[in-house]
Amino acid sequence: MQTIKVCDVSKNYGDVQALQQINLELSEGKIYGLLGRNGAGKSTLLKIISDRIRPSSGRVLYDNTPTLDDVTSREIYFSEPENTLPEMMKVKDFCYDTSQFYPRFNIDEARQLLKDFGINEKKRLNQLSTGHFAIVRSIVALQTRAGFIFMDEPTLGHDAVNRELLYNEILRIYQEEQNTIVLSTHLIDEVSSLLEEVIFLDRGRIILEDSLEDVINTHAYVSGLSEPVRQVEGMYTVLEKKEDLGFTSLLVKKPTDIPAVTTLPPGINVGRAGLQDIFIAYCKNQDK
Repeated sequence: MQTIKVCDVSKNYGDVQALQQINLELSEGKIYGLLGRNGAGKSTLLKIISDRIRPSSGRVLYDNTPTLDDVTSREIYFSEPENTLPEMMKVKDFCYDTSQFYPRFNIDEARQLLKDFGINEKKRLNQLSTGHFAIVRSIVALQTRAGFIFMDEPTLGHDAVNRELLYNEILRIYQEEQNTIVLSTHLIDEVSSLLEEVIFLDRGRIILEDSLEDVINTHAYVSGLSEPVRQVEGMYTVLEKKEDLGFTSLLVKKPTDIPAVTTLPPGINVGRAGLQDIFIAYCKNQDK
């Protein structure tokens, strides 16, 4: 499978509209970041794409086909934070059962990774801490080596060391398989080095979708004394403005490259904006 297309998808839960006319195309061989606040609709979108739930309207196309057959369904894996598995299931059985459906699953490698993370494969899933369960489901997800892997909050409950180990494992599997991995997470700056494409989701709508490179290159901080900053403010789309004691800072989106600092009025600095800062600014603008 090479592409998954989400076409005018909406989802309602009673009076609550979780998703509103989502259009999105996921291509093979990329790592995407699906970023949004709590309740933005990230999990709902991933469940619809992975055929766990049905949209209220719209459809999902898998290589332009609206249904998953037995072959293509083995090219999709969705890892969710909730433990919906049998309470008495052991970690090793979770690995084995998954391997029976995903032919490229490397069970020996999965068992070694569990040891590396200090997890006893004979433990029942309901005996695991939140962090250890997240590690287990992430290891299983990656070892499916499916064409499209959707990981919803994969680092939930992790400490910093385990998060770093998991990021390395995500990159390793991606480099080996050249598959598509979608990460839905709140740790935006931390995962930004992994991402090629970013999708900002807020209140059930996509508010930004672009390559990480273009997002970073087209946003910046412009700051300095208030008067010089006012002289150039009209050159940009201002996402956020902060003023304090004669000093102004703008987070801006620019249609073209910001002029060289030497061509700007004296007293103005141009600095890089991080992905998390950009995300927060977009969400605040949705609140206005």
